[in-house]
Amino acid sequence: MTVLTTHVGSLPRTQTVVDFIFAREHGTPYDQAGFDACMTAAVSETVRKQKEAGVDIVSDGETSKISYATYV
Repeated sequence: MTVLTTHVGSLPRTQTVVDFIFAREHGTPYDQAGFDACMTAAVSETVRKQKEAGVDIVSDGETSKISYATYV
């Protein structure tokens, strides 16, 4: 029998990711292309770390979301 591993919830974010998320959430002007590039890179790194740790079913770690409570 195979038991796959995964996780639920937020994973740590870089300060740059946090700054973009808060700017978007608070309506502060920000560079959309920069935001998109930052999130793409951050999610790629999050997935890489999960694979490296042996997680079978990876997630984005809620990288681009400020809080579960604010987007449900």
